[in-house]
Amino acid sequence: MYKVFLVEDEIVVREGIKNKFQWEEEGFTIVGDESDGELAFPLILREKPDILITDIKMPFMDGLELSKLVKKELPSMKIIIISGYSDFGYAQQAIDIGVNEYLLKPLTSSKLMTSVKNAAAAIEKERKEKQILEQYELLIYQKQVEKRKNFFNALISEKMSYSQIVAQEEELGISMIASVFCVLLFQFKVQDDLLEYSDDVVQCEQKMVAALKDNPAIRIFERDLDGWALILLGENEPQIDFFIHDISELIRQISAKIYYFGGIGRCVNRLRDLHLSYLDANKAFSMRYFESRSLLLSYKDINSSRSSLGTRMEVSDLNLEKLDKKLLEDFLKRGTQYDVDEFVESYFDGFYNIALQSSLFRHYIVMDGYTVIVKFLGSLQYSKDRLDTYLGGMNAAIEQLNSLEDCCTFYKTILKKAIDLRSQSSLKRYAGLIEQAKDYMNHNFAQCELTLDKVSSTVNISPNYFSSLFNQETGMTFIEYLTNLRMEKAKEFLRCSGKKITEIGFLVGYQDSHYFSYIFKKTQYCTPSEYRMQGKGEC
Repeated sequence: MYKVFLVEDEIVVREGIKNKFQWEEEGFTIVGDESDGELAFPLILREKPDILITDIKMPFMDGLELSKLVKKELPSMKIIIISGYSDFGYAQQAIDIGVNEYLLKPLTSSKLMTSVKNAAAAIEKERKEKQILEQYELLIYQKQVEKRKNFFNALISEKMSYSQIVAQEEELGISMIASVFCVLLFQFKVQDDLLEYSDDVVQCEQKMVAALKDNPAIRIFERDLDGWALILLGENEPQIDFFIHDISELIRQISAKIYYFGGIGRCVNRLRDLHLSYLDANKAFSMRYFESRSLLLSYKDINSSRSSLGTRMEVSDLNLEKLDKKLLEDFLKRGTQYDVDEFVESYFDGFYNIALQSSLFRHYIVMDGYTVIVKFLGSLQYSKDRLDTYLGGMNAAIEQLNSLEDCCTFYKTILKKAIDLRSQSSLKRYAGLIEQAKDYMNHNFAQCELTLDKVSSTVNISPNYFSSLFNQETGMTFIEYLTNLRMEKAKEFLRCSGKKITEIGFLVGYQDSHYFSYIFKKTQYCTPSEYRMQGKGEC
């Protein structure tokens, strides 16, 4: 139903228009009517009709003034002016305002309904064009996600020369020109298991991306399970601080129901030094395993944050039961390889320095960690013999741990191995779910709103992790797989049915036949009609 609002000062005319037509049978509904523009305007803002029908001459506020106000607030609304004045000046003003039709009295019923239907057709065309544009933008965005991830990883690992960076910028359609750069790493979460789907997290991420994607001072990059990376571009450090304040306020407002944590790096003046900002940001970001508060933590605050972790044990209390096993257990569930070094250093910083000077105490920490790791991996169905072989014998290793540095290094090594085994287990565990997702897509490819978020929710995997797993399992991004699936189904219809191309596009998930034809030609290198002609007689 298209919503129509009517403004006419002559009550007989107004009631006649309202009652002369079977509006609902024609696909319209009258959502309001008033005698002049002044009374009508606030109601129009509230009802947001699709079509406004207004007289031109009315007391208090005439139709032209009303149309001007409406176009400013609701530019997509279609306006039909009814006038008893054939003066070209009025018509010219209406054209300048953006009025769709200027009808002269006396007006026939058929003429008015034709104009209303023309307005509805224009609305429908604009909606379809908007949908095509949104689908195209989504396709481009999803195809670029992996390229953007790779670009960010290359930036922070010093793997690209400046000329290569510029070439990548042109390919991705982004600019990294600024005087100062700063990395901010960020993550939303609502539960301990980051792999599970959470509608709250998805909505917060969508709101954040929508609010920041067009900001000329911010570049956004997805990082799968590690959340998001923002690169802030500014003229100086105070401006970067201002951006960080605004981002902090935005995140606080949109994450009322869930926990968030971010790490902020130092400001650097060269893109080639961006890895330094990233390293600082990652140090701050690793503190999320120790913090239960929602927080954006600067690298400058790491030392004070570490000192607030508490002193877990004094040298006189050498008791394994007092070690904080839960921190390590939680890290084993959701930590990543990138976080291991910072986690271990922060973990050891939580003990008295005097306690760490004791070799016996250091060995206790390592042995306790080893025990927790073996128990965790055992829950993933790894045998003790395999773990002893893969992690290395504890008894032999303990004799080689002569210093705090040796203990930290060994702890980091076995923790990284444990996370590697956890990842292997996850891939096996989730392989079946990816097959379920593919089966769901095979049965629902005709839904135009079939998105990554929707499919990941059906198998209860977070969108970021699902995207990563799907790519690993299929060798394609989600959108590439879905497009390929739809194109194969379309080719079957084209070769083995007499259905119209418009109908086929609808049957494989494209509401607009022009967009379907565009995607088909882009991926199959010929139009649907040409493909159909090539296969005549095959079915």
